[in-house]
Amino acid sequence: MKIFLSTLAIIALTASFAYAADPSDDSLILYFSFDELDGDMVTDLSQYRNDGIISGAPELVDGKFGKALKLNGQDDWVTVPHADILTVDESVTVMAWINAERHQGPNNQRWQGIVAKSNNPRSYSFYTEFPSECLHLSVGGGSVCDKKVALNEWVHVVAQVDGGTTHKYWVNGENAGEFDGKNPPPGAADTDDVLVGKTHEGNREFLGLIDEVRIWNRALSEDEVLAEMDIGMLTPVDPLGKLSTTWGTLKSQR
Repeated sequence: MKIFLSTLAIIALTASFAYAADPSDDSLILYFSFDELDGDMVTDLSQYRNDGIISGAPELVDGKFGKALKLNGQDDWVTVPHADILTVDESVTVMAWINAERHQGPNNQRWQGIVAKSNNPRSYSFYTEFPSECLHLSVGGGSVCDKKVALNEWVHVVAQVDGGTTHKYWVNGENAGEFDGKNPPPGAADTDDVLVGKTHEGNREFLGLIDEVRIWNRALSEDEVLAEMDIGMLTPVDPLGKLSTTWGTLKSQR
């Protein structure tokens, strides 16, 4: 029976890795696990090494997977200097785990920034929003999702531009709205930095915890979105190494 269960576990793990974000995937343009910091730097685990610079004094605390960044909602955030690879011409998927203490920004500002690329023109500004208590994606025009984002607990949030004109949302793996007829991303016209934990307008700083920030310059399928949510920290930096380790662990339990 142990051998059978171990075999099932390996099959399930291998299937998951078929969807897991691989840093050698050209479309994964930014990945922050926040499992450790390098001084005032956050290491980008994608192949492009778009490392982030920390502002303020955010804390590294226990996260949804490993560690997470705790932001004070005032002067804590991460800045990723502009690079051409961070621009998008048609499709983009922005993903994170958040544990927010509020939906609004400081001083009852309507929006609170999770991840943002520019203000005008916007490529992928991603917020929590009030009064919807859900998510807002702004890409040269915006939309608001149709589910609630719970406060003071971990929530998996995803926003996407698919085919240049359709916004899609997921909250904890559930479809949270699809909206057509939107403007396409601006591509190379957007030369601003990427921000995590605030937006370029100011007064929209994030209060709470952020973990596992990932951006792809394509629209992930729903199966991929669900797999990324379930896998969490198992997204492989060295997939073969992690798979070998898992085999070893399972063998030791036989």
